[in-house]
Amino acid sequence: MSENDGPILPFLNEKSLGTWVKSLEQFIDKSFEHYHTMVDTLSFPLEVKETKDEYLAYANLESYDQNQIQIEVLDRALKIIAYASETNRFTNDSTNISQYKQANKRVERLVPLPFSVKQEDVRATFGNGVLKIRVHKRKPSANLIEIQPETEE
Repeated sequence: MSENDGPILPFLNEKSLGTWVKSLEQFIDKSFEHYHTMVDTLSFPLEVKETKDEYLAYANLESYDQNQIQIEVLDRALKIIAYASETNRFTNDSTNISQYKQANKRVERLVPLPFSVKQEDVRATFGNGVLKIRVHKRKPSANLIEIQPETEE
């Protein structure tokens, strides 16, 4: 037995190693496909733009109604949450037995902002399945503390 021989050498050769690497690559490719599918079902398309005076966020929520959407104002971000509930009824015509199925869905996205935001700086509209959020940029303000002369007591 030479020094290059080992206990797995009979099972692993160039051909089997190539097959193993190819299988691993296919597994990784499939995993990314499933990841993107999963992200699409747990989220929604969002586009953010910046102008001189405000940040604009456009969220595609065409399968939701306005009353199913919430916007939370966080310190340096906005959280968009959409809820949906769906009930389906299936009836067997021969037995006349009905079955109900209910599904609840919640999707959310976080919109990070480079500054602290207050609720009064945020405006939102919803139409044609698009949620449009406008965040007014605040000018940085300095909170200066007035310095008093020390008095002798």
